[in-house]
Amino acid sequence: MRRTEATGRALALLVVVASVAAAAAGVPVAAAAQREGTQEQATAQPPRVRIEQVRSVRLQGRQALVDLVLRVSNPGAWGVSLDDIRFRCSFNGTATAQGHSTGALNLPPHGNAEVPVVVDIDASALLAVLAALPPDGVVQYRLDGDAELGRTLLRIPFHEQGSVVLRVG
Repeated sequence: MRRTEATGRALALLVVVASVAAAAAGVPVAAAAQREGTQEQATAQPPRVRIEQVRSVRLQGRQALVDLVLRVSNPGAWGVSLDDIRFRCSFNGTATAQGHSTGALNLPPHGNAEVPVVVDIDASALLAVLAALPPDGVVQYRLDGDAELGRTLLRIPFHEQGSVVLRVG
């Protein structure tokens, strides 16, 4: 690779990092990306993280293990590498869990991936949620967390909410 190509790639990476950081901080950012001789308008956006599925809930004494599948989406026009996704989770307004992913996650532009995580939570908090569980098992959840952008130590916050089926099994 020639020096000008290496400099161009380093500059492009710097623009992506700065754009995603600014977007995560709530600053609207737009940049033009050169693609096959045409100008394409691209806006950096923080990742979207939601609970795709609760695979299992196992009660073990005072603790419970909840096996979750997170769907992590990259709404942006550039690929990103995310490390160490950390989050706090509440079900039906009751704070129940904290968790984190293990390993790096590479997301292409406008791409997504499933990330399995097992969270260890206080059984009494989970039992309070289960006691009020409707027959269909659907609960509202809220995720608040952040993800490390590559290995930069730059953390991008996210806040998502939705609904998911919760069953003890």
